[in-house]
Amino acid sequence: MTPSIWRFAVTLSLAIVPVALGSDSRQTIPTRCEESEVILDAQHTASRLGKCSDRVPGDLLWYLDRIDQIGGDLDGQFTRRNRGAGAVVYVMDTGIMAAHDELALQGGGSKVIAGFDVSGSVPYGASKCKSPNKATAPCFSDWSELPVASHGTSVASLIAGSNIGVAPDAEIVSIRVMNERGLATTRTYLDGLNAIIAHAWSAGAPPFQTAVVNISGWVLDRLVADADPSTIVPYSVVERKMRDMVAGVDANGERDPSGKKFLFVVAANNVDGGCGVSGYVDRFPAILGPEVDGIITVGGMTAKNDSWSGSCRGGVEVLAPAQNIFSATITAHDQYRGTRPNMRSGTSFSAPIISGIAAMLLSEHPSLTPEQLESWITSTPSRVVNPDETLASGRVAYANGAEPRGTAAQSATATLAP
Repeated sequence: MTPSIWRFAVTLSLAIVPVALGSDSRQTIPTRCEESEVILDAQHTASRLGKCSDRVPGDLLWYLDRIDQIGGDLDGQFTRRNRGAGAVVYVMDTGIMAAHDELALQGGGSKVIAGFDVSGSVPYGASKCKSPNKATAPCFSDWSELPVASHGTSVASLIAGSNIGVAPDAEIVSIRVMNERGLATTRTYLDGLNAIIAHAWSAGAPPFQTAVVNISGWVLDRLVADADPSTIVPYSVVERKMRDMVAGVDANGERDPSGKKFLFVVAANNVDGGCGVSGYVDRFPAILGPEVDGIITVGGMTAKNDSWSGSCRGGVEVLAPAQNIFSATITAHDQYRGTRPNMRSGTSFSAPIISGIAAMLLSEHPSLTPEQLESWITSTPSRVVNPDETLASGRVAYANGAEPRGTAAQSATATLAP
C-alpha cells in the first residue's frame, strides 16, 4: 500500500493533438503538462491541467516518459508500442471508479468490464458510506478514508487510463479485496482469486490465454489474535492457488496447462509499514516473486533516475516509477491527485506500470505465458545511477525496446536497443 497522506484532487482537461498511428501502432504523447492550483477547502487543494505539449517545462507524467527512455534524461514524450487492445488486467485492490473519465470508452461504457466485491468477510475498518457495488463505485465517508478508497482507481488509471495510462485500450476487472482502511486477509485474497477464475471462464469474459493480475498491497491471515481459527486461510493455500493460476487452471480452478494462465504483478511495498524493520521484503505475496516464475515483485525508482529510497529491498526483480505519481481519484469523475503539497508515492504505483507494459506485450503476443512475460519484462540492464543488488540491481522496465528471440511461443528473452 502507499502512504496514507492525501491532501488534494486534480481536475484534468488534456488538450492532446491526436497522433496518426503507423503500421506498428506506435503512438507518441507529450508528458509535459500545464496545471493551476484550485482551492477545495481549508485543508485540500486541487490542480487543473490545461494542456500537455513539448513546450511546457513540467514533466507531470514523467513516469510514462521514464519507461521509454534508456538513458537518464527525459524527453517529455512517451511512445507506446501499442495501446494494449485485447489484454485483460484484474486489479485486486479497493475497488475502481468505473465511471471515471480515464476509464470511460468513447462510445459509452467503461474499460472496467466487471467488478466483484469479496471484502465482506473483513469485519473491521469498512466505511459506512453506501454504494450499489464498491468494486465499481467505491466511496468514502470522510477525508481520512479517501487515500485507500481511491487506491484501486489510481492503480487502474495507471494501467489503462485514456490520458495517463500505459495501455489505454486494455480491459480491467475490479476485484475488491480490501476495504476503506486497506484491510484484507488471506480469506479475501483466496475469494478474490476464485472470483478471477470464475470470471475468466464465464461467457461474458473476453477471450484470452494469459491475463494479468495486479496486486498493490500485502495481506494478513487474520486481523485479531482471537479470530476464529476455522475462518483462517493459511498462506500456503493462497500461494498454491497463485502457483496454479500461473501454470494454468480450468473452470473449476484445478491446475490445467491448457487452461487460463495469469501473470501476477506485485508491489514490493514500502518502508513506512509494508516491510520488516530492516527494510527488506517480508510480506505476502511480495515474497513469492523470486521463488515463482510468473510472479514479479516490483520496486520503485525516481524521476531523477535513482532507486527510490522508500521501496522495500531484497527480492525485488525490476524497478518502475514510484515517486510523485499522478493518478486518478474518486472525488469526481474528472479529478486526479495533484502535485502540491505531496503527490503520493509508493510501489503501489510501480506495479500497475509493469502491468500496463505486460498488457502491451500481450496485445502483440497473446500466446505469451506468465513465465515468458516475466522473462521479457525483467531482462533489462541496470538503468539507474545508483544500482543496488537489493533493488533489482538497478534494472528498470523498458516499454519499447524489448523483442523476443524466435517466436513468442519459444522465448521472451529481451534484447534492448536504443
